[in-house]
Amino acid sequence: MRKCLFGLAVLLAAGTTFAGQYFLNWANYQYMVTSSDVTRGLVYSPKTDHIIVATRKGTTQIVILNPATGDSIGALKTTGITGGTYEINLIDVDGDGRIYVCNLSAPLYTTGSTFRIYRWDNEDAEPVVIFDNALDGIRYGDSFAVSGSGNDVWIYSSGYLSDKMVVLKSDALGAFQVDHIITLPCPDGARQGISPVTPGGNIWIDGAGSANPLTRLITNNGTLIASVPDTIFATGASVVRHLNLGEYNLLFVMNGFFTNAIKAARYFEDELGTVTFDYFGDNSDSLMLAYQGNTMASNTNCSGALSYDSKRHSMIVLTGVNAIASVNLDSLLKIRTSRETGVTAVAIDGNNQEYFYYDKVGTSNGHDLYSTWGPNIVFFGVTGHTLFDQTLTNKLYCVFDLDPTGANGSATPPETAGGVTNFPFKADVVVQLDSWNVAEWTTGKVYKWNGSSWANTTIEGFDINYGAMCVVNEGDSGLTEIGVARNTKGLGTAFSAVNMMLYVAEDKTGGNVLCAFPDGNPVGHGVTFTQYFYADSLGTGMLPNDTKDLQIKGEGSAVRKSPAIVEDFHLEQNYPNPFNPTTQIGFSLSHPAAVHIEVFDLKGCCVKTIGNSYRSAGKYTVKFDGAGLSAGVYFYRLIADGKTLATHKMMLLK
Repeated sequence: MRKCLFGLAVLLAAGTTFAGQYFLNWANYQYMVTSSDVTRGLVYSPKTDHIIVATRKGTTQIVILNPATGDSIGALKTTGITGGTYEINLIDVDGDGRIYVCNLSAPLYTTGSTFRIYRWDNEDAEPVVIFDNALDGIRYGDSFAVSGSGNDVWIYSSGYLSDKMVVLKSDALGAFQVDHIITLPCPDGARQGISPVTPGGNIWIDGAGSANPLTRLITNNGTLIASVPDTIFATGASVVRHLNLGEYNLLFVMNGFFTNAIKAARYFEDELGTVTFDYFGDNSDSLMLAYQGNTMASNTNCSGALSYDSKRHSMIVLTGVNAIASVNLDSLLKIRTSRETGVTAVAIDGNNQEYFYYDKVGTSNGHDLYSTWGPNIVFFGVTGHTLFDQTLTNKLYCVFDLDPTGANGSATPPETAGGVTNFPFKADVVVQLDSWNVAEWTTGKVYKWNGSSWANTTIEGFDINYGAMCVVNEGDSGLTEIGVARNTKGLGTAFSAVNMMLYVAEDKTGGNVLCAFPDGNPVGHGVTFTQYFYADSLGTGMLPNDTKDLQIKGEGSAVRKSPAIVEDFHLEQNYPNPFNPTTQIGFSLSHPAAVHIEVFDLKGCCVKTIGNSYRSAGKYTVKFDGAGLSAGVYFYRLIADGKTLATHKMMLLK
């Protein structure tokens, strides 16, 4: 395998830790009252890219915040919400984006109090009571978690001074019943936090109180699996949240009593199920998450919440009576994308240690195009052996228009390979890469329009300022990765929107275009390109904008979305992911079709076919069992009426 020749490793690596490691993006004090603990629950919803907060400040409110700024942008309807010691308390979302809010049921203080849960099917819906039960007069609602999707949704809750945790399960009709009651290792053992690893699977719990409980991992029936040593997490004062980011299994806790400090740990589980821990990051952090930034109010209930903002690689932190804030996690772990919806992965160092996740955005002449981007580099990946040409007769062209509404640029290519005489827009920058040969460096040119002609600079050796190529898994199933730097010598930095296209052509005027993207463009000799990708933003933070926002424009395109997003059929990301050994795959059909899902390994071999049947329009979930397969990355694709409609990646752990 040829190694990638520019410095990408730093983009996916544990960062050097230091005091103050959690960079504060913003803080919001609007829903805090230092003398009253009225705001205890929030959640980030990846379905809507919103933060949703349950608060009793002034009145019962379920407010919506902009995760980029923390500003209020709306509210959910609260018609019919009543009952309990506090009518609303905590909030969570399921894998479909449905919103759940529980009350605080404290029968010792409120006679006849019942534990009640409301659900909103979307942010415009009315709340519906899905559970209302006294539950033997035990207090619930101090901790709350929802896990799963479709009709496989699990809800968990525990309470003050209680050694019980109730587990609710949805039935085939979506109604919730008590599945079982877990007896916790000690009273208050899950009072402050519940974080399910998988729906119906293991659960991380944490609490506070005289028992000084540790952060623990338990099974779904309450059996203790492991406890985080108190040398890593202090006992008895934490809100817990677990994350799986690539190969990293992380735990985050927040001490909500006085310090408001966030701490992180990494945990490992071997094939025998033994869990071990390692410190990850600093011992504490000065976040200044005090009320109005200067008064640290005493939070006697240690109320709070942690929720991961997957679009910005940030943790949304609620420290009751003090602040709501967003803190960046780059100093702990920088990742190219945390969406975990990429459909292929490139091993940069050849040891499967570092991955860049891509989304499929098109197919041309048997070759697939994948793309993602960040603040430093725009990435493309082309499958197949097109560029693995030892005779160096093929060239790859990445074409960019950095001012889509401006007049700068040229529609005439700087080279005539494949007989190409036009671009579908006025290009400013063209990056041309040669086919790979035995040389251990990338060669090619970067062309820039100077107002009257194309000026070019040669790319050789370890010149990372322009572009570079990486070949992975050579052969028909291989992938060529192209990286084009967003800096002064590369694409530049002063652009907010961009037109893009990509093609591979034989290096002669009488040659052929071998593949061209978007795939509405023809292939062959002397073809005319008419379509191109358009993005109104390539993102300004660490993480890229979703490629579902990548539009296709040009003749015959009708300004449609990228083919990665199919309008009439939809394939969901599997849940949980990673999984061991089972996971659920959801999909929806707008009209009847013969449907099945194929699962492939990294070599492109189909290892299993599931859900093979004729189905009417609607939403479905099928179960995939990987018990007989080796641990690793797999791909699954939805096929309806013989056509491949969408592909996603999943990871099996053992």
